[in-house]
Amino acid sequence: MEGISGGRIVHQVVRDVPFVWMPTVGYQSDSILRVAGFFEFGYRVWRGAWAKELTRPDLILGSSPHPFAALGAERLATRYGVPFVLELRDAWPYVLTEVGGYSKHHPFVLLVDRTMRFLYKRAARIVLFSRDSLNSFEEMGGDPGKVIWVPHGVDLTLAPEPQQPPDDGVFTVKYIGAHNQWNSLDTILDAAKYLQSKGLTHIRFRFIGDGVQKSRLKARVASEGITNAFFDDPVPKNRISEILYDADAFILNNRVDGVSRNWMSFNKIYEYLAARRPVVFGSCTKVNPIQESGAGILVEAGNHIEMALAVELLATMSREQLDVYGLRGRQHIEAHYSIRSIVDRFEQMALELTGERPRPMSPVSSLGTDWKATG
Repeated sequence: MEGISGGRIVHQVVRDVPFVWMPTVGYQSDSILRVAGFFEFGYRVWRGAWAKELTRPDLILGSSPHPFAALGAERLATRYGVPFVLELRDAWPYVLTEVGGYSKHHPFVLLVDRTMRFLYKRAARIVLFSRDSLNSFEEMGGDPGKVIWVPHGVDLTLAPEPQQPPDDGVFTVKYIGAHNQWNSLDTILDAAKYLQSKGLTHIRFRFIGDGVQKSRLKARVASEGITNAFFDDPVPKNRISEILYDADAFILNNRVDGVSRNWMSFNKIYEYLAARRPVVFGSCTKVNPIQESGAGILVEAGNHIEMALAVELLATMSREQLDVYGLRGRQHIEAHYSIRSIVDRFEQMALELTGERPRPMSPVSSLGTDWKATG
């Protein structure tokens, strides 16, 4: 954004919504400058000088791409005397110990843990994306009575009813999303290599997106002679439907770790289902949309043989059989994961907190095991 590199706060209005862009120190990967950026951004939010041109809020939501952003939001909510809603995007500090390999006694881990416990106490409501995270959330000091499940969803206005994929004799399996360590794409490449070894040349894998692992994955394909896997550049949002609809099936794989079992919510999986295609999912979660909808084949996370055999099975099916899977997924999204119904659910929570709606919304702990958004 023009002006941010010079250190200035930039105000912008997009479709009648005011945005404020705040500069922070630049960084690469997990350097010390990244941590410095955490503190700097949280401090700038906390000070609130950027908000002087805005009207007084009814409530403040603090998201947690890192804890100190949410801490700054909580401090601002306290200053204004309005409800604070905490949106948990990552499992802090769990992600540092489970994925990053840091000791739970590391000073920064202890600081993050104390910060998150403070935020749990201060929040009027806590928004979770993943249903598998409630038990871990309690272990980290959270109150389940404050939790609202607001999952990722799909804007169906950008995902019209799809057409059949091209009948060109090729069975195309697509992965669309980030190419990072979280995404465990090596397992999918292993599955592609296994199918290639069986001589199934009509099955091809396409990876669309970007990330820090992409160059390494492309180098692996070249060095190992994996000829049925291809990498494409990411596409803008307005072209995503044509990329989705060109596939015969989609594929996704969990990392095999505690964070993936208890916290992951793959936003791309909902777009896969809306595209009315079967999905092969290497899963380590107890509950997921593929299992709920019956819209694909679940295999063990990280098991490339199971994944390859599932793809091979789909490739032998008729268009009518594949569409049974696809229709289940599309109907599941329309019923439970459309943006409209999810926004209604979030709005109901917000109006309850601000006293503008008489009927309170039940927190997730009282909803039993079925936490589907009902709109």
